[in-house]
Order: sequence, then structure tokens, then C-alpha cells
Amino acid sequence: MPIYILITFFNLIPFLHPVHISLTQMDYNQKNKSIELTHKIYVDDFELALKLYNDLEFRLGTEKEMANSDEFIRKYIDTAVKVYLNGEEKQANFIGREIDFEAIWIFREIEGVEKISNLTIENSILTDLYDDQKNILHLKYLDEKKSFLFKKDNTEEDANF
Repeated sequence: MPIYILITFFNLIPFLHPVHISLTQMDYNQKNKSIELTHKIYVDDFELALKLYNDLEFRLGTEKEMANSDEFIRKYIDTAVKVYLNGEEKQANFIGREIDFEAIWIFREIEGVEKISNLTIENSILTDLYDDQKNILHLKYLDEKKSFLFKKDNTEEDANF
């Protein structure tokens, strides 16, 4: 019997991810005058956060997924990631999401962005769930690129252009 336990354990190792990290790509679309946001989050961690906040089983990416799960996803990401453009908070529209083997990709867009002088970003994705959570954000505005690292004790960054 112990050999089966060991085999099962070692077969599960590739599926475990001891690193708690998310990635956000934020691009200014000059043609559309918008900021496009793409968030990549480990789906198991994200689903755990949704479950803790809502006391519901979401079963994201399965045949048993809740019919209105996008509403809960939108609500969570709107709360966890806030964008202030030139001092004014901007609401990002939820475009959609995709789930691959290990991650959920969430797509949002802020419309009506003519020019960016100052951008303040708050990113607290999963920081209340994991003390070691790291959230990386890559920002591209015109020809400038900036990157930021958000952690539990540092959830806000500024970018000036």
C-alpha cells in the first residue's frame, strides 16, 4: 500500500505550484484610445478566493461551472485591481475570460483614454489569501515600458509619463 501512496504523490508534483504569482499585462491601444488589461492567475488559487468570498463552488472550466460565474469573476477583479488615470478612478469593462490547463485569463478594457500623464495602479490579487503572493504588472504606453511588483505590503504603484 505505501508504494501506491508514493507513486500518487510523485505523479501530483508537476500539478502543485508552491509559487503564488499573477501576471497582468496593461497596454495602451492608441488606435482605440483604450487601456487593455489581461490578467493571468492560477485557476485553483483564483477559485479558492472566489469560494472564500462567496461560499460557493464555481468549478471554473468544467461542465459543472456555475452559470453566472463571470459576474463573480468581474466583481473580484474589479475590487482587486483598480486603475486611477490622472487622479481619477477608471472602471474597466469586463470583456471575457478563458481557462487553460492551469490559469484563468481575464480580459478587461478601459475606454476613452486620450492621454496618460499619471497612472496609479492598485493590485491586491490574492494578497489576502497568501502572504507570499506576488503580482507582476507589465505596462506599455506608446513607446514606454514599465514593470511593477506588487506584494501584500505593497499593493500600489505610480507611473508617470
